[in-house]
Amino acid sequence: MPDSLRCIGSGTRTRYTLGMNDLSDLVARHLPRPGLLDTPLDGVQLFRADGPIPRVSAVYPPSLCVIVQGTKRAYLQGETHVFRAGQALCVAMSIPIETEVPAATPEAPLLGLMVSLESRVAAETLVACQAARMSPEASGAESPVGLGVARVDEPLADALGRMLGLLGDPEAVRVLGPGRVREVLYAAVRGEAGTFIRNHLGGGQEIARVVGYVRDHVHEPISVDDLARRAGMSRSAFDRRFKEATTYAPLQFIKAMRLGNAALRLRQGASVGEAAYAVGYASASQFSREFRRHFGASPRAWGRAHEGDGSESLSVSFPSVAG
Repeated sequence: MPDSLRCIGSGTRTRYTLGMNDLSDLVARHLPRPGLLDTPLDGVQLFRADGPIPRVSAVYPPSLCVIVQGTKRAYLQGETHVFRAGQALCVAMSIPIETEVPAATPEAPLLGLMVSLESRVAAETLVACQAARMSPEASGAESPVGLGVARVDEPLADALGRMLGLLGDPEAVRVLGPGRVREVLYAAVRGEAGTFIRNHLGGGQEIARVVGYVRDHVHEPISVDDLARRAGMSRSAFDRRFKEATTYAPLQFIKAMRLGNAALRLRQGASVGEAAYAVGYASASQFSREFRRHFGASPRAWGRAHEGDGSESLSVSFPSVAG
């Protein structure tokens, strides 16, 4: 029996729980080289890095980013969030951050998976959790910020193992996949991650909806007054609630979201002009000034230094299991 497969209970009620070694084996089996893998499970991706990745800008969608081997860091407004094997970065709303992989090798790669909080199965599961009236008191106090690190407890680890165990069997994925993803999300809501997920479906829902609007319309003119109206709040209440949830003032957030998206495009090989216009800047010179102020380097120099950085910039695909 592997050391990571622990025996719980006694007699006829004995059961086994998966450890991180089992989960890392499952991820490595299906992702033998660095990259980001879209699986046929709704909203589930695997990722792998075989070397260190320098600090780069990222905008994660609402998701659970679970580490099963190695360590990753996320930086938000001067605060460092370290999450390692057995922990997950819980992103309740899309917030511009910076991420880093401090150490990884082909022999000891960074391995993990992302589970979307915006997929169809996730939406159905979170609505069902609300309907079941899973109160915040059931799992601890709410976090005002829509991002944080939570422990992967035994129920969540077991659910992740059952879900990943379907990969490689298209029939099982088609028949059992939605239920296994639902089980993972339910276990997450019931555990430490639930503190952050409820910001996505509960008290922070108005702000999460506005953040999603900014993310989807980053290339268009956006006014803070319009965002406050969309949230159904006065401007002063909106400014306060928005900063509590994201750590950014609204205007600062819009600019950070635009520059973060532009940085991603530069990493993918876009020109300075292409990146500027894609995120709503009418002037490439204004974009260059604000980019240098934010990142400490010109867009051209930054793009050359970071082009292709990060496992998130690569992708591979499973065969489709669609009927």
